[in-house]
Amino acid sequence: MKNKVINAATCDAREVTEESLAGFDSVVVNAAVVIVGERAKELFNRYPVSLNAANVLEVPDGQNITVKSINGKGEIGPDADGTGVLLMVNGKLTVADGSSDAVKSYYRIIVNGKALMPKSFQGQFPNIQVSGKTEYYPDGAVILKADTAIDELFVSRAANPLYYCPGYLYFTDAGIDAEKMAAKGMKFAAKKIVIAESLLNRTVSLFDEEAEIVRVPDGTSFIDGDLDLKLRTIRKYGTKLCVCGDVSVQDAEALAALEFLFAKGTVSVNKELEDAFDEIESVCGELRIVDPEIGYISDRPMFKIGAATFKKYPKGVRVEDCARVTLSADLSPEDIMEKLHISDCAQVVCSKEQEEAVNIISDDVAMISTSDGDQDDGDGGMFGSIFGKLKDIKDTQIINAAEYKM
Repeated sequence: MKNKVINAATCDAREVTEESLAGFDSVVVNAAVVIVGERAKELFNRYPVSLNAANVLEVPDGQNITVKSINGKGEIGPDADGTGVLLMVNGKLTVADGSSDAVKSYYRIIVNGKALMPKSFQGQFPNIQVSGKTEYYPDGAVILKADTAIDELFVSRAANPLYYCPGYLYFTDAGIDAEKMAAKGMKFAAKKIVIAESLLNRTVSLFDEEAEIVRVPDGTSFIDGDLDLKLRTIRKYGTKLCVCGDVSVQDAEALAALEFLFAKGTVSVNKELEDAFDEIESVCGELRIVDPEIGYISDRPMFKIGAATFKKYPKGVRVEDCARVTLSADLSPEDIMEKLHISDCAQVVCSKEQEEAVNIISDDVAMISTSDGDQDDGDGGMFGSIFGKLKDIKDTQIINAAEYKM
């Protein structure tokens, strides 16, 4: 038996031939978008082809359409020419203000991820399709990076009256010249604005009414990035901190000196410092109490959990934001139910006996793959649910690509 598996963000099948399909007993296409024509559809119906796609786009045969793919960040400006172009963006697409004619010029724009465009564009362009989130910003605004701190230098250099931030804006410097901002006619739109207490009344008229406002004490220092709280942090930045990232609190002396903490991300506090942290005025995206007997695994491309992992962390393990999590066969369903929690992971590989337990303890997991045996040895992987053990797919051609042309 000869099989073919294609894993791609974009699969262009318009030029597929009968000869390319006739040599296989099965062809499986896993893609965000598959582009077909009438001839391709006819061939797919005649041969054992399975399409697993979020979007199947049909382009008339003979029409000269060029597929342009962007993996990551893309932008359309006023001077862009999309004539005869099918634009595929796997990531984020930003459409600049004044680009309506440029957008109209594209045959089709498909975004798998996030699109950011002016408010006046809403519902105006049938050739734009977004599988994900569409966010609109005020027309005429300059787009700032997702997290931007506004200081005196920014105000002095500002040449545009309107600014949009898709994330957080920070006004932590209470001494910033609010009168200069008002005289320049500056306006700000953002999801959330973090601002020094005494500055708020002098600047509130400059902010979009939809923005959520968070007050911080005067004298709060801004720190861009993650932070491991130490005494040297207090010596350098002071006792009031505004952190654009995650914060780890393990130092009792540093915590005792801290007066105020704002953290955009997660604050992880050692369990023995929990009561002391409760005494601190704080605002954070998420508070996590870290028990040394509980394992926290995150941001790994691959991670395997076996009996040794549970022995090391007797109270259990939390796994988050990993691409692939593999469970050893030596874990019983009872152990999984009692000691494991998995969230925001792309794939979990487990045995058939473990599947029900994994379903119960998992949140926001894209795919649970099952197969017999220890998956870490290569038996099955993400294709186990299709072909079983590796010995069953030894005659399978597997293609992994961002873009693939059949």
